[in-house]
Amino acid sequence: MPNNKINGEDMIIDIELTAKPITDGEFWILTDGKNKVGNVSANVEGFGVELGGHRFQFSTTEEIKNKTKIKFVTPEKSNIKLDVPYPEYPCPDKTFNSVFDVARGLHVFTKTPKSKCFHAAGYFVVEHNNIQEVVFCPKYIFVQRYPYSGPYKTKIEAQNQINI
Repeated sequence: MPNNKINGEDMIIDIELTAKPITDGEFWILTDGKNKVGNVSANVEGFGVELGGHRFQFSTTEEIKNKTKIKFVTPEKSNIKLDVPYPEYPCPDKTFNSVFDVARGLHVFTKTPKSKCFHAAGYFVVEHNNIQEVVFCPKYIFVQRYPYSGPYKTKIEAQNQINI
């Protein structure tokens, strides 16, 4: 078992370091403010600190905080609002590959970055097999193939079109 001694002396880190989490509760990168200088990783014996070519073992992260000048930081929650390029009609929070179909006047998008399946933003009344149905963000192919009305901003607004 590795110990916390260098040349018979207890390890004392007199430089203030920051541990930034990479994997929650398992792996952190140690930085001096600008550069990576080491890391902290969970193992069967507790937590190992690799710094300057040496490995030190601790039982808990609290022990690391108490015996060193390593500060564990938590990532800040991002307050950045995802920007939807055409916000007029509702769509899922995450949209990718957004384009505007000028001929139909529709915002179309994919749900993943690599998807080839486009969806139309908003609520639609799509007629399929002589049945009218309210659909939220239908696949764009449905809008191309079947009679529809929309887009609508709310589900109630679309349902009102069926009841007319």
